[in-house]
Amino acid sequence: MATYKTPQGGVIIVFSVLFAMLLMLLPLPETLRFVRPEWVIMVLIYWAMALPNRVGVGFAWVVGLLIDVMMGGTLGVLAFAYALVIYLVLGFHLQLRQYPLWQQALSIMSLVLLVHIIAVLISPRTASWHVWLPAVTSTIMWPFVYGTLRKLRRTLKVS
Repeated sequence: MATYKTPQGGVIIVFSVLFAMLLMLLPLPETLRFVRPEWVIMVLIYWAMALPNRVGVGFAWVVGLLIDVMMGGTLGVLAFAYALVIYLVLGFHLQLRQYPLWQQALSIMSLVLLVHIIAVLISPRTASWHVWLPAVTSTIMWPFVYGTLRKLRRTLKVS
């Protein structure tokens, strides 16, 4: 009789995304609100790289829709942007996983920039140089996010 390993850890993935959503809601002083890292998309990118069969385009779209509602943005903008970014990550997840951490961080920068470019092009807000700052802070924070989620995944045996 063959034993099959069933995937586990769906709750951990959902809770990590919910925690990232909470980080997006934390109030910051007016001077720092433009440099808030994109916690949610970084967590989605990590899980899509680590477990591409568990986190897909549909999950990213639902999370983006929730962020649109939560942040009061134009409905569907972040849903589309998150789904597109995760689609790209899923297409290149094997390569991204092989990159050194600094190169992954630069990839994160380009993906977060893509989210912001889509948001500026679709939503009726004006672009200023502040729009690009979250890509820089997300790049800086990626090694910490990656290390934390990797340790969590390995400790709790999320598969």
